[in-house]
Amino acid sequence: MLADLGLSASLKFPAVGIDGCRAGWVAAFQLDGEPVLALVKGLSELTPHLTHETTVMIDMPIGLLNDASSRQCDALARERLRPHRSSSVFGVPPRAVTRISDYPQANALSRELTGKGLSKQSFYLFPKIRELDDWLMNPERQGEWWECHPEVAFAQLNSGVALKASKKSEEGQAERVSLLADLPGVNTALERASKNYKRKDLLPDDCIDALVCLLTAERDQHQRIVIPATPDKDERGLTMGIMAPA
Repeated sequence: MLADLGLSASLKFPAVGIDGCRAGWVAAFQLDGEPVLALVKGLSELTPHLTHETTVMIDMPIGLLNDASSRQCDALARERLRPHRSSSVFGVPPRAVTRISDYPQANALSRELTGKGLSKQSFYLFPKIRELDDWLMNPERQGEWWECHPEVAFAQLNSGVALKASKKSEEGQAERVSLLADLPGVNTALERASKNYKRKDLLPDDCIDALVCLLTAERDQHQRIVIPATPDKDERGLTMGIMAPA
């Protein structure tokens, strides 16, 4: 947890990368010039170390629809990840569906609103989707938050080519770490995380995903792209765009 790092309350992060994990969220940020990975149970734990200018990249949908239409950013992301990783972009159900904590009920509403059923994998993300969706509307939130899909980010770092090997495999993880060359100290950060946290709480691929989100967050605006170039906004005013390295 952040408290375990003994961070001064005055310490602010200019950039943060976040990925969901079994124990909550894993946040990646720079500390004394090196990337650090820390578990947080809730997104609000990061607030003391963020400013209004902090760039936050998170691997979770930002911006939800209310009907059967699909988010344009998801469709475009799938196109970029063909043929190997397009399935890693989940279809994001309407906001009303994500608010249901009972799978049969959520599945029934999904069929009613969209004509499509709901995968268990998607349903298990609902608590985090809800947490982020509400947190972005909280007046206490700090930072400029963007959605960042790690597989899209890695494809961009790989000359626009989606990676073939799974992020769960040793080969896939090694390939992804090699693409994080612009973020010195990645291996040390991963080793520390593996010692500090149990695998039942945090997996290596969670850490790697958070790190590529951090790399994206640290880039200047001209070194990033947003998919689509002109994103739509949902009814809450949240931008439905996926940020990635240029």
